[in-house]
Amino acid sequence: MFAIFATLSLVDLQEFGVGLAAAVIIDATIVRGVVLPASIKLLGKWNWWMPRSLSWLPSLGESSPALEGARA
Repeated sequence: MFAIFATLSLVDLQEFGVGLAAAVIIDATIVRGVVLPASIKLLGKWNWWMPRSLSWLPSLGESSPALEGARA
């Protein structure tokens, strides 16, 4: 996807393409593959905590009426 930047003659755009490619690779492998699952495991139930200011949002638990219609 960013390979087109490497073929350009402007060094600034080549660096931009390499930087974007590196950022995508780092995000996909390290952050989403290692850091996120580890933080979910460490936080446990605190991972799913919702602030009181968002209590107006509907709850989609296992016994939610919204899910009952979806199962039918």
